[in-house]
Amino acid sequence: MTPSFYPPHLRALFTDRERELGLLEQATLSLKEGRPRHLALFGLRRIGKTLLLMEHLTRWLEQAPTGSVRPVYVDMEELVTSPELFSRRYVGLVTFWALTGGQGDRESFLTPAGLLGGPAAGLRCVAQTLATLDSARDDPALQVSAALDFPEKLAVELDCYLLLLLDEFTELAVLGNYPAVRRPVQLFRAALQRQGRLGYVVAASAISAMQHLVQDGQSPLFLQFESVEVARFPLDATLALVERILGATPAAGAGRRLHELTGGHPFYIYAVTSRMGDLAQTASTLTAADAERAFLLETLTRDGRIYNYCRYLYDISLSRARGYGILKAILQTLAEEEGLTLSEIARRIRKGAPGTRSYLRALQEVDLLIEEGGEYFYRDPVLRYWVAVMTRGIEVDLFASRTILAPLLADLEAQHARLSSELGRARESQLRETMRAFAGQEMDGVWFGINGRLALPIFTRVAPYRSADGQVEVDALAETESGDRWAVELKWQSKVVGEKELIALAAKARTLNAQPWCVSRSGFTPAARAYAEAHDILISTRADLEKIERAVRHPSD
Repeated sequence: MTPSFYPPHLRALFTDRERELGLLEQATLSLKEGRPRHLALFGLRRIGKTLLLMEHLTRWLEQAPTGSVRPVYVDMEELVTSPELFSRRYVGLVTFWALTGGQGDRESFLTPAGLLGGPAAGLRCVAQTLATLDSARDDPALQVSAALDFPEKLAVELDCYLLLLLDEFTELAVLGNYPAVRRPVQLFRAALQRQGRLGYVVAASAISAMQHLVQDGQSPLFLQFESVEVARFPLDATLALVERILGATPAAGAGRRLHELTGGHPFYIYAVTSRMGDLAQTASTLTAADAERAFLLETLTRDGRIYNYCRYLYDISLSRARGYGILKAILQTLAEEEGLTLSEIARRIRKGAPGTRSYLRALQEVDLLIEEGGEYFYRDPVLRYWVAVMTRGIEVDLFASRTILAPLLADLEAQHARLSSELGRARESQLRETMRAFAGQEMDGVWFGINGRLALPIFTRVAPYRSADGQVEVDALAETESGDRWAVELKWQSKVVGEKELIALAAKARTLNAQPWCVSRSGFTPAARAYAEAHDILISTRADLEKIERAVRHPSD
């Protein structure tokens, strides 16, 4: 039976994510054995992080409802207000989940009277922590520390382990707005070092903020969490979700076109597929043209889910950054033409380069833009399309004819190249997943641009890397238990990789004391291959990578 905190209609839509579920289960089993592992999930808004947490939590409760590991779910965005309110509610929610498995009336656990007079009445740690919170009214930092220490005390008293699933974890930083608290992340790290019965899975939609927390060498949480990217769906997962929504399999062309338009983003897939269901009597009669029409209606009509989501994302992101007018000008400029450099953007908006750099950094911090090789792009291509059309003052109604929609369809085709680049970033995530599955297998060295056989390392950590000063960045830095490293870059564009790119990768690898590996979708120039051979750089083409992935997934084949 699906629990009340995870509605049946949502669980019925849960699709794919087997890799992520496997990592969550491994972390939970490791905690059960007394070896806590902490995971950090990050990904775009509405990509499915909360659903993933709920699915894992529910599966674990189904197989071990009274087991030694008890899951706890906390939405930090809902919880983080003032230090006092956060502290009391955090204690209450942890107790609620630990005692009830998320079932029943949680509100009675959110007040001291409810806690002391209810199921938690006999727990010493509850009474002691509430007393500490009450006596520390003039010391908010002590209140927060006491709350963060509480789950460990509860786990000891209940003789169990607690798996804390902290959604929108980056909201903890809001407590830093109170001068008496100042550094809530440091308080969390201090509590973490005192704990042995807790495992943490933290998640956030604020990608840049989350990466800073767990990957920046200056952060108190550096190296404390394993990063897990919740990426867009590949084509097969998109088709599976479409089938779940429609209750039947659509024509292949319709599903593929929908995947191209949405870039594999689950929320967009759901919105467009639901709209497609209104355009045909049966799923089998849906066409690629129906997918295009549904996408345009969802994105460009005021009642469309995607329209309202993009409006919300655009407004809330700009509201968090200073200089609304200039930020808006930059977004409109990049909506018209992406891949501009800093100097090109500065000229377009008629501002100096230093000031423009600050504004671009602000847009990166709220996850609207990303920078690749000195060029700037939208992180979300659908949002870019929406901004481009809205800038021109275009909206359509539900009854728009194909003639009216034709120019907008042409705009969609023009954006296809950008979607290909987005799929390149999804490919980076898949490459890191493949490397995590390396388990000492021996493979044909030809797939890596060398002679003979190559024994793959067993990596204990694989994650994107960016140095604190921003000077060294690679798509993946992989490390073994003994400290051996690989520095990896994926070039997923139509341009053949030349010697210049390999020289740059070799320099980064030397800085990181790592083995360089370059994967190129379009192959390598003869000069690049010669340089790779002379400087011990591993190189793989798209075809090579597909063979490597197949061999990793099916080692007995």
